Amino acid sequence: MKTYRTAAQWLELLQQRSNFKGTNIEFCQHHNVAITTYYKQRALQAENQQNPNLIKARFQRYIITLYSDKSNHH
Repeated sequence: MKTYRTAAQWLELLQQRSNFKGTNIEFCQHHNVAITTYYKQRALQAENQQNPNLIKARFQRYIITLYSDKSNHH
């Protein structure tokens, strides 16, 4: 299952991190986010803060891969 988040939703999620008492991994598990996606989005937010006029169409929607059981039951 894939979940799409807008840039604004990512910003809100990343802002919630400062109030979360656990590790980055625990935060990602709590929000069903892959840890690699979290770090990628955090880097993109930092880049956007350095250059707020930078808008890239390919970053308008973000994909998070949620892990699920991939075994076939036939």
